[in-house]
Amino acid sequence: MPIQLLCTAVVIRNEALERCLDGGAANFGAIAPNAMSYADDSLSQASFMSPVDAEEFCKDLELRGLQRNDVDPDFVVVSQNDQSVEPECKWLILFEWEDRLIGTLRGSTSRTVIAPQKSFDNVQHYSADEIAEKFEFVTRKDNVDTYRNKETGELVYSARRTETDDEIFKNAFDTVWQNKREIGHPAKTGDAKKEVLAAIDNLQKVVARNPDSPRAHLALGMAWYSVGKADNGIRSLRKANELDPEELIYLKELSGVLLSESFFEEALEYSRRAVVISPDSPDLLGNLGVTEILNQMPERAAVTLEKALKFEPNDQVNKNLRRIAAEINSGQRPQPNSLQELMKAPAQPKKKSLWARLFGK
Repeated sequence: MPIQLLCTAVVIRNEALERCLDGGAANFGAIAPNAMSYADDSLSQASFMSPVDAEEFCKDLELRGLQRNDVDPDFVVVSQNDQSVEPECKWLILFEWEDRLIGTLRGSTSRTVIAPQKSFDNVQHYSADEIAEKFEFVTRKDNVDTYRNKETGELVYSARRTETDDEIFKNAFDTVWQNKREIGHPAKTGDAKKEVLAAIDNLQKVVARNPDSPRAHLALGMAWYSVGKADNGIRSLRKANELDPEELIYLKELSGVLLSESFFEEALEYSRRAVVISPDSPDLLGNLGVTEILNQMPERAAVTLEKALKFEPNDQVNKNLRRIAAEINSGQRPQPNSLQELMKAPAQPKKKSLWARLFGK
């Protein structure tokens, strides 16, 4: 039987469901995502207000073994707005009936149309290009996106249940940033750790779908380091740098985590790269000075930190680092073997008592 297609519809051949779904096509209701899902004896379909939700359902079908290829797809996505079919297929026929878009399997002779019990015929449909051209995004609340018509000021609403990868990334990154672990400080515990672990779960999904996104790898690396999984963090940060070797934040974060885990030589390599890209940055020069100290190069570090102070004379951190490098050079302070040792104040010699000063040796 023909079936009505609404908004963005995922249309599936029942024979594919028979092959891949427990219970076959008769069990389509078990995976049907909403009330706008129904089937006939040849086709099953699920209609969505948002293409984002439709794509999420498509991924679920692919995980179940259904194919979406250009040769002979098991299912396709149909847009009511322009009647496009993606990918193209030979088995689906579209036609209009009483201003409704209808789909049927090629060869079917049925004239009985299956449609949802609730009418959605008054819904206005816009393509992605029309949304970008005519509307501006206002806000998202309770799975409803609000847009404003740029000419009339009229508000329109679009319901969707699935967050985009950009939204997932933004929310996860906000959590990671709020719970950022400073280099050399203890890992997060308690509620903060739970929040970051939840963010890691979401970031891993984003990375899986966007493996070439350096910012996703950066956020994941920072998150792993925050919860004390430095090895995982280093792997992700290395990947971010590999994808975008000229981005300073990737170099800086990676160098810092490497330092905290005592990978001094590799940290020095990335710190030097950062200074080559931005040679006038007192912040990056200070980081390089730290790596040089920990690589047992205090004389070189003193020169680097002197240069940093020329650009920012009142930088107290770089002043302290310059003093530490000088103390190591002069033997007043032992060579630190870790970032934690470097961060500690040097032990002060005990003052002699008056008795010891007067009568001691």
